[in-house]
Amino acid sequence: MRERFVVDKRRDRIVRRRDDTHGPDCSDRESGQAMVEFALVLFPLLLLVAGILHFGIGLNYWLDMNRLSNQGARWAAVNRWPGCPADQSQACPTTLQAYIRNAAVSQGLRDSSTVTICFPQDSAYTAGSVGGPVKVRITSPFRLVRLFPSFTLTARTTMRLEQKATRYTADVPQNQCGT
Repeated sequence: MRERFVVDKRRDRIVRRRDDTHGPDCSDRESGQAMVEFALVLFPLLLLVAGILHFGIGLNYWLDMNRLSNQGARWAAVNRWPGCPADQSQACPTTLQAYIRNAAVSQGLRDSSTVTICFPQDSAYTAGSVGGPVKVRITSPFRLVRLFPSFTLTARTTMRLEQKATRYTADVPQNQCGT
């Protein structure tokens, strides 16, 4: 312990006092506690923040995929999409599948997504005819956090054809399309 001298104003004299909490040789025993607690809490906190961010990215991908699936099914139902000429005799510059994939908002979804169009089996209609169903399905692999394996995000929409499908073809055979 370290001794130091202080002035006692009540008695007007100098008093010797022992100081066991401050000084170079007797440091505070709890001085590093906050830093150790912060170090212990920091790693789980960063994992939680990274998980929340990746979940938000995955949710954004899924919402964008559902938007694209809905728009793609609508374009398939009317047999026309943006950039495709109104004249049915002229060919479209891009396929409907490529146009849907390139319409994604995020670059990661544009690079990794797969777009399939098919005509589900319906006994009342032939494949691709007016009144029959058309199904657009978009899939994309996604990894939530690097510690976990990746999984597949899927969006699918089925609509009734309003015009005969002449500008695009189905990617999947009719018996594998599902309902």
